[in-house]
Amino acid sequence: MEPAIVILVLLFAVSIRVLLGIIDKRRIREAASKRGWRRVLVYWSPFAPGWFFEKGERHYRVLFRDEDGEEAELYCKTGLLTGVYWRD
Repeated sequence: MEPAIVILVLLFAVSIRVLLGIIDKRRIREAASKRGWRRVLVYWSPFAPGWFFEKGERHYRVLFRDEDGEEAELYCKTGLLTGVYWRD
């Protein structure tokens, strides 16, 4: 296989992953704002609780302030065609 083709395929795969991460973070922030959370920080967490048997979903750690102003942390998972699922 040509090295140029391998490099192009790798660049394409990385580009898709980065794009999916941007889309996921936007969806997570929107779901968090519907719950009244503020100052939402989203971090990719590939080894979050429950990751082992999941296929095609990405896991994130979310830090936020709730309605009472308390800082909290939750994990969530999301996929391209699924919603945001929070893990309490």
